[in-house]
Amino acid sequence: MISQEKLQGILSKLKSQEGVRGVVVTTMDGLPLSSDLDAETTENVAAIITSLVGKALDAVRELREGSLSFLTLDTTNGQINIAPEV
Repeated sequence: MISQEKLQGILSKLKSQEGVRGVVVTTMDGLPLSSDLDAETTENVAAIITSLVGKALDAVRELREGSLSFLTLDTTNGQINIAPEV
């Protein structure tokens, strides 16, 4: 488990990157731990991303590809980067 101090440092670094519109940290169950978005958006993002990560983990497991370390969604509006820690 990462220390709170180290987590805050990582979040600050991510938030300061050009083009970053938001950072959300959740548990694997979808409970938001940290976010710089409004509450409604945070809940929505947490639910959607948690579901997506669950499906991705299932796919990697079924395909016997080891473990999921990072997920990137390229969209017409930018990227969504997901780093699940299982």
